[in-house]
Amino acid sequence: MNKLSKKDEFAERLGIEMDHIKAGLMELKSRGRKLKLEARLEFDRGLESLEKTQNDLKVKMGEWAKAGEKAGADVKKGLERAAKDLKKAVDDAASRLK
Repeated sequence: MNKLSKKDEFAERLGIEMDHIKAGLMELKSRGRKLKLEARLEFDRGLESLEKTQNDLKVKMGEWAKAGEKAGADVKKGLERAAKDLKKAVDDAASRLK
């Protein structure tokens, strides 16, 4: 067996380190893709929730239109609060996308 020169030994160690760095970068890329997927799935769940809230609000508006005056006032307050909360949630979600 031939003994490696210091230059060859250094090149071998450096090559091994470069292989480790390459593997680490591949792992980081993989994690990045996974994070993107998880973030998109989380965004989709949040969007679905906001759309459901919007649809619920539409239904309540229809109930308010059919309700009597006293019941209508209570429903109106709830509708105003729900609309305000929904707008805030949509604005918050939009600001996170910037």
